[in-house]
Amino acid sequence: MKKRIEGFTQQLAEALRIGQAADLARPGSDIRNVVIAGVGSSGISANLVESLTFGRIPIPVTVCRGYNIPQFVSTHTLFFACSYSGNTEETLSAVQKAVLKRANIICITSGGKLLDLAREYNFLHIRIPDGSNSARAMLGYQVVSLLSALYHTNLIGAAFIRETENAIDYLDHNETAIQAEAQSIARKLKNKLPFIYCDGRLQAMALRFQQQLNENANQLAHVNTFPELNHNEIMGWQFPAGVLSQAQVLYLNSDHDHERVDKRMELCRRIFEKCSNPVIDIKAQGASLLEQYYYLIHLTDWISFFLALENQVDPDATETVLLLKEELAKIK
Repeated sequence: MKKRIEGFTQQLAEALRIGQAADLARPGSDIRNVVIAGVGSSGISANLVESLTFGRIPIPVTVCRGYNIPQFVSTHTLFFACSYSGNTEETLSAVQKAVLKRANIICITSGGKLLDLAREYNFLHIRIPDGSNSARAMLGYQVVSLLSALYHTNLIGAAFIRETENAIDYLDHNETAIQAEAQSIARKLKNKLPFIYCDGRLQAMALRFQQQLNENANQLAHVNTFPELNHNEIMGWQFPAGVLSQAQVLYLNSDHDHERVDKRMELCRRIFEKCSNPVIDIKAQGASLLEQYYYLIHLTDWISFFLALENQVDPDATETVLLLKEELAKIK
């Protein structure tokens, strides 16, 4: 895992080269909606891209994290099937349903059954490098591939290319400081229950952070967003007292946050700190939202790695997930 995190910027650079070389074109039919199917790291990639394109694509973008697809999928749908391994059963189920709906399908995968389907049906596809047992460590390939596919199909402009290059430069020049901050935060999270809070625009990023803490550090974490949590969850910060004393709130901040959310977060800081530990602020760096996402991905990946060391667990191990997949494979 350490080498994968260290190689994040190289991954982004290679993903740009793969994306620019991809042989994709906008489907001939009238595209009225976009659907992205994926679970796990592929699902998070889909959610990140959904967030990044919010307000920038004039048609709806929907993420499917399961076996089924929306009823509206049709010949007017641009359908992305995303699975790093190519063998994710939920995504394979979803794409087979999309075939029946005669959707315009693009596959993003490193191989497996999904690549076989793409070749059999002559689907457009982007093949990303294989050889990793950890799909979550290949997030850069998946995000950039999705953005590249949207670019080739004329749904977004080329700005993401320059923004990705800017992020690569920034991360490379600030790697030492990023790791130092990550180590400091990881120490504060040991034996704590992280509550990751942010503006709704950063929800996908918060989920990525949570999942990395789950998988790499074997630690539970909770996510919610402002302003939604002000209408319900905030009332829960009273009981059980024993849990609250072990809670550690982390704020993910971006200068793309809504100004009213900034005010809400400051008001709620007092409530959280009254019954738990001082809030940890994580401020995104970069000019664009995409650049800030790359920064937060890299920083929080390092936090999860250093927390794994604090917890004395192997950040590469996923025995429980693999066992569940093996047991499900026996059930027809």
